[in-house]
Amino acid sequence: MRPVALRHARGFTLIELMVAVTIGLLLTVAVAQLFVGSRRSYATSDDLSRMQENMRYAHDVLSRTIRMSGYMSAPTRFSVDTDSYLGVFAAGNNALTGTDGNAGSSLTTVTNPDTLTVRYQGTSDAAGVADGVTVDCTGQPVAANVISTNIFSIVKDVPTNKSSLVCQTAAGGAVTVLVEDVENMQILYGEEKNGDFTADAYVPADLVADMNRVVSLRIALLFRTANLRVRSDPDTNTYKMHGGTVAAPTTVGDENTRIRRVMTATIALRNRTP
Repeated sequence: MRPVALRHARGFTLIELMVAVTIGLLLTVAVAQLFVGSRRSYATSDDLSRMQENMRYAHDVLSRTIRMSGYMSAPTRFSVDTDSYLGVFAAGNNALTGTDGNAGSSLTTVTNPDTLTVRYQGTSDAAGVADGVTVDCTGQPVAANVISTNIFSIVKDVPTNKSSLVCQTAAGGAVTVLVEDVENMQILYGEEKNGDFTADAYVPADLVADMNRVVSLRIALLFRTANLRVRSDPDTNTYKMHGGTVAAPTTVGDENTRIRRVMTATIALRNRTP
């Protein structure tokens, strides 16, 4: 019987190996780019979600506190002459005060944040203990006949370049960080002048004729993402904040690679309107 000749085994040529390696490298690069793009997209979405959550929380805290402005545990006689409740929110202890960080300067460009101080009394149970219904800006209960002072401002930590919305319950007291990554706060005061309990004009703090006639506030906060290099192009925008504009920083590290958003809100003072 004639033996069958076996076909010699054949391997890959050098050219076939080079082609296979090239295709593998191209696939690896494509997958890597897809992974990096997906990771950057996720990081951006996560930063924006956190910033929106910060906006919501800041709005809730400010709205809750501002609406309590002038609240009293027991009604006190109102003085028409001084536009204030005698013995409770007298001069130097007004229910609402504020400072204009840009007082005396042009409103076209704002740099320094404003501050806001809100005062009101607390509530107690039958035993005279704070019942927790009325709390200050830090969440601590305030008892009846006790005046709660809430001072809102923007504080910047120079070493870390971290800006935050903070609150103090006394001038010069401990600072409680409410929301991080808030760069600026601008406030306009709605002052009524004809007794109809409706704001006739919104002006900065230094132009308010009588704080006791302010019935609403317009607040603008400039937020930023927590992380750097969220955006690929430098931020050269200017952000409008109640008639003024704030420019994104361009000289400090990579600060112009963050995403920024402005939150605005108009909040009525319930205890000064029918």
